[in-house]
Amino acid sequence: MSLARPSLASTLPARTPLLSAYPHFSALRVYAFGAVLGLVASMDIISTILIAMAGTQVQSGLGAVPQDFLWAFTAYAAAAVVANLVLVQLAGRVSYRRFTLAGLALFIAGALGCAAATSLPALVLARAVQGLGGGGLFAAARILAQYTSQPRERLSLFWGFGLANFALVALAPWLTGVLVAHHGWPLLFLLQAGLAALLLPLVLRLYPREEPLPPRPVGRLDWPGVAAFAAGALLLLHALEQLRYLSAAQLPLLAGIAAAGLGLGLVVLRRFSRHPDPWLDPRRLASRRYLVGLAFYGAFYLVSGAWNYAVPALLAEGLGYGLPGAGALLSLGGAVTLIAVVVFHLSLPRVMRKRRYIALGYLGLALSFALMAWAARAGGASGAVLAAVLLQGAMPVLALLQVALMTFVDMPTEDFAHAYAFKSIVREIVNALGAGLTVLQLHHGTAAAQETLQAPAVAHASLHAAALRAAAGDLLAGLAVACLAVAAIALAQRALK
Repeated sequence: MSLARPSLASTLPARTPLLSAYPHFSALRVYAFGAVLGLVASMDIISTILIAMAGTQVQSGLGAVPQDFLWAFTAYAAAAVVANLVLVQLAGRVSYRRFTLAGLALFIAGALGCAAATSLPALVLARAVQGLGGGGLFAAARILAQYTSQPRERLSLFWGFGLANFALVALAPWLTGVLVAHHGWPLLFLLQAGLAALLLPLVLRLYPREEPLPPRPVGRLDWPGVAAFAAGALLLLHALEQLRYLSAAQLPLLAGIAAAGLGLGLVVLRRFSRHPDPWLDPRRLASRRYLVGLAFYGAFYLVSGAWNYAVPALLAEGLGYGLPGAGALLSLGGAVTLIAVVVFHLSLPRVMRKRRYIALGYLGLALSFALMAWAARAGGASGAVLAAVLLQGAMPVLALLQVALMTFVDMPTEDFAHAYAFKSIVREIVNALGAGLTVLQLHHGTAAAQETLQAPAVAHASLHAAALRAAAGDLLAGLAVACLAVAAIALAQRALK
């Protein structure tokens, strides 16, 4: 009797799947899935960066005063708070795939509404729709990456996630600068709508249809709590933005708005803590490492919100680069961030859990702000401008990614979604706060500097540019000092080490 000769395929060892939850996924499918997760996450980031970058063009195009234009930032942030509050419950019920598709559709509708807006109220309403759709996309993508992979498998997803995310964020400022300069500010939002539309078929094709979500009880949907929390965040944020330039007569009204916002937030957190299955469970966030990391995370996005508005305005209007030149420089900084992310991941075991790298990141940010402030006061120094942009681009891997990874080291899987959703809420609020404060600071600082510099022989355009440089220089110098303070705190604290 002859024995059948075994085939070559049967003698080879079975291929170890990159994702054990989806053993049928090829390596290409896994990397493509990670890349689409990163692209989806970038939509929220792009929407906040780009309106800050071209904010002066949108504001002048609609004839809005700076105080009113703040609502374009706060409306998106408040809607994004709602998106992140409903994320854990809603995506757990309908799947993260369907949540993402619905979010992208709303984001596109909001962006198209912004492009078609002919008044500030119409823009604010459309920005709210855009925030409701896009505000939860970053957290949804990151949570899905967590749930669909084991710890040893996540690098396979995060290479694609990080490269795609930071590459698109790097490219967007240059595209925006060129499009807005040649075709007007509505192209800012048409670009966002177009990018999101391209992602819809990719999500349909590459997202898994079944998701290994952790088991949890199903409670009722607490919509009153969600609405109250969003209203409280909106009131408190708007009050903080107006605080710097408040007159004595406005103080009681502003204090009342701030107190109402804070009171609503506290009442809702208490309500959530007693709910059997709340949208956001504060009991799962009581980790010292997490809360300290959240503070550093918020500090980064606060100064980033200010940088994203102040630097493009300074470059385009104060230093004569124009919006395309400003966009190209910011994209160059984004390319440096992308390279730094690659280096960071390759050297991860050597830099992880070291607070001195967080401090180094804020020292680098302080130097970049100081260099840009010096360039503003010197009337433009191309070497200082370039060095500031490149240095700022290299620092997020230390000041942000280091914190983001360390914050979740000890976080149980079942608590990750709640923790990440709350982190996204903090990011939306402080980013809008940083941009909003900068809008008012530059406006009032420029007006004060114009009065000081007023001279009959100086052309109006030249006077405005000089005043803007003076105001931006003061603002950036103050941010440099703030970053130095954060660096000192990073060295002194012991929760992240």
